[in-house]
Amino acid sequence: MQKRIAIIFICVLVILVAAFTLQHILGAIPDNDPYTIGNTSGNLQNGGLFCENDGMIYFSNAADNGYLYSMKADGSDVQCILQAPVSYINAAGDYIYFYQEANKVNGAFGSLVRTMGIYRMKKNTRQAPDCLDRTPAKVLALCGSNLFYEHYDTASGLTLYKVSIRGKDRHLVVDSDINPACVIDGNIFYPNMDENFYLSCFHPATEDSDIVISDMKVFNLVYDNGYIYYMNVSDDYKLYRYEVNKDYVTKLTDCRVDAFNVQNDVIFYQKNGTDDAALMRMNADGSGDQVIAEGNYTDINMTSGYTYFTLFGEEDTCYRVPTFGSNSVERFSPVAAQ
Repeated sequence: MQKRIAIIFICVLVILVAAFTLQHILGAIPDNDPYTIGNTSGNLQNGGLFCENDGMIYFSNAADNGYLYSMKADGSDVQCILQAPVSYINAAGDYIYFYQEANKVNGAFGSLVRTMGIYRMKKNTRQAPDCLDRTPAKVLALCGSNLFYEHYDTASGLTLYKVSIRGKDRHLVVDSDINPACVIDGNIFYPNMDENFYLSCFHPATEDSDIVISDMKVFNLVYDNGYIYYMNVSDDYKLYRYEVNKDYVTKLTDCRVDAFNVQNDVIFYQKNGTDDAALMRMNADGSGDQVIAEGNYTDINMTSGYTYFTLFGEEDTCYRVPTFGSNSVERFSPVAAQ
């Protein structure tokens, strides 16, 4: 009898261990390809409010307190997937990564949605997101299997931190402010604030950051199709582009630029001006310049179908225009499908 009980106990133990092991395997988060990025550098430089990935668009809905929404690339099947205000949205594999901001709605949905921090959420689920770092932060970028972000605390100000997509190995990597938005072939390019805004490079694999690439004084780096686009600090923040492989620089605008984005050889930029400020669109080589909307606009986020933006000072109202072709602007106020 005792032998039989022992056999049953061993069998139950084996089943429990096997079940635990299977659950661990199925729940494990696989590594991304080392060259994976979570969003375009242009979108991340503009708040990361829209992110297109695997036929879906994840976005911060200005018409609904900045809550996290999803829709298909054609704009159909709109869903609210998290009632919390988000920015710096990244997506890759089975997961969405984002910065969760303080909730604009007092007392809404408990402490979870009022907590600032870096979060991970599985796609196609309404499960509560996992917090990877409960901290105030700015630009967040997925690079391979790690998240890099501008971490803030009152003692050190903004510094560059890293955490793996599994929430492990969180640590300070550079004790200075490095904007991680512009990732090229697994490396982060940034304006070195400690070195006169010189174009510099951070290597995530070795965590080396003191690598000055050029003495060009740059700001707001955006990478697209072999070019780094930037606002030239030495030339009143006019828009330039740098051809990486040929080390060649081209000036694109004669006006000061307040913000811009580039995707698939199309540039949207905010023209600075007292009387002629406007959101503009042009080709990547600076040709075909045209006015999209007069006034001062911000948060320029691009997808394959539409480019989204907000009027300065009215960030709770979003507008969109086709990224290519028509310059017809419309208000974007999506409502979740029932």
